[in-house]
Amino acid sequence: MEIKEPFKSQLEQGQIENARKTAIKLAENIIAHDGRYLAEESWGPEGNLYLSESAYALNRAYEIYGDPIYLEAVRVMLDKLKEIQKPSGGWTLEIGIGGNGRGFVIDEELTRITMEQEDLPPTVAALKTIADYTRLSGDDSYVEMGHKAFDWLMKYYDEDYGSFKEDEDNEILKYRSNPRSYHLFSLLGVHAWKTHNPEVCNRIFPRIVEFVKETFESYDPETMPLVYGLHCALLVQFCDEDYIWNTLKPKMDAEVVFNKRFKINERPGGYGHHDGLRGIVTDEAHTRSGAGIIIGMKFFDLYTGTNTYRQTQEYKDLSNWIDSMRANDLYYEYETIPAGEKIGHGSPGQYLPIWWIFGGF
Repeated sequence: MEIKEPFKSQLEQGQIENARKTAIKLAENIIAHDGRYLAEESWGPEGNLYLSESAYALNRAYEIYGDPIYLEAVRVMLDKLKEIQKPSGGWTLEIGIGGNGRGFVIDEELTRITMEQEDLPPTVAALKTIADYTRLSGDDSYVEMGHKAFDWLMKYYDEDYGSFKEDEDNEILKYRSNPRSYHLFSLLGVHAWKTHNPEVCNRIFPRIVEFVKETFESYDPETMPLVYGLHCALLVQFCDEDYIWNTLKPKMDAEVVFNKRFKINERPGGYGHHDGLRGIVTDEAHTRSGAGIIIGMKFFDLYTGTNTYRQTQEYKDLSNWIDSMRANDLYYEYETIPAGEKIGHGSPGQYLPIWWIFGGF
């Protein structure tokens, strides 16, 4: 299927067909499982946040190719979201609904809490899914569902805090390594929802941008590469040139791209991750870590109109290593070092390489 002209310069040459095949498999899996994505082998228990993250990849694929299977998968996913939306308008995280994974397990109590208690990240993330699907399909049958979710979210908006402020007694918070990091979905969701509630969204959006900037600036060299890279990818879209070149780039260079704490010398392009129990782990090279970094680098170049990062050896090594993690059109979650065992084939993180290769989400 032919690529639409406006997107050709944004795609990762040499990887385009890989992303298309992965997006097709992602869509087919979601359709076959009535709006869920069920992995062959997951690294850990996953939750509802992955529905919207996957939808971002599928909506982007539809923009590029126009293949109706992508929108069909998002529509089926939205039907599932409508089915499980709470009367309040929010969604629960539902961690562990697909079972535990190879990397870690969770207890029954956390599963129960995340099945019963509305949660901000999956709710605000769904706003972008609904808005993008409506824009691309012309089908507005899910907009009311979005308005209901937005009304619930606004009960938690705190101008002084700078975003949607979760209840301090929310037990889910203690399981998040950095609760502030999830507000990148607040930025994405509110920006997308401007079409449907411009007055409120235009008022609160600048403050949320500042909140995300403050979060990024609070990171240190031990912060997970995935959230670091995704924050770079977002902020380069919404900040002025002074911030981009004098704050964003120096911090990315020093603490992410050239950060030796996470680099795995035995695997050029391989990066470890920060485990809540084990600390910084470098005997595993994680696709999510590598994808987060390369997404940050790629988006920096796209939105500054430069070739700042894509000409570096680090970028080339990342590209080659991520490609080595593919098999049968799906990506593995991580590779053990030095054994070289690849684990988590087809895990729910498939959307991340698609975001990178297609240059958008």
